[in-house]
Amino acid sequence: MFKKIVRYFANKRLIKYYQTLQRTTRIKTLKNSKSIGILWNPADEGSIETYELLRKTLQIKGIKSTGIAYINSNREMETLSTVTHSGLLHRRNVRWFGRPQTSAGMEFIRETFDILIDLSVLKTIALQYILVYSQATFKVGWQGTEQNYYDLNIDVSEKPQCKFLMEQVVFYLESINQKG
Repeated sequence: MFKKIVRYFANKRLIKYYQTLQRTTRIKTLKNSKSIGILWNPADEGSIETYELLRKTLQIKGIKSTGIAYINSNREMETLSTVTHSGLLHRRNVRWFGRPQTSAGMEFIRETFDILIDLSVLKTIALQYILVYSQATFKVGWQGTEQNYYDLNIDVSEKPQCKFLMEQVVFYLESINQKG
């Protein structure tokens, strides 16, 4: 019950802040991007492999990628710290309203990515906080039932899986025809 109340007020604060933002959005593609931030969590079967696959795909294209994951348990923390090339946020390193308390989380927010890709299928306050406060030029992901904070919202409600979302994100970011 207490977590639901905190989540409710945290979401209200994020929405209010998001509505006051004076962001300038520019459409970015994989062809014209040099750096991409990736938000993800291991709540989905195969999400670790999906994150690594996306990171390697971007590396092959010559795009620098930085990832950050939100995890709930100490066991996940031990496993993921040896497996992934990603920053990790543990629930005890996040304030009640989602603000990261680690330097890795705050640096991720301040980084000016060309694109921010949110691969999280299960939404958490910590990742939503990073998404809203991120300095990224173009934000891509699936809103689910939450507030839409994305510049490009990809609907995967019929198949809400991390791998499917990643495939759709890559497809659309490669398919966007930008003139100019």
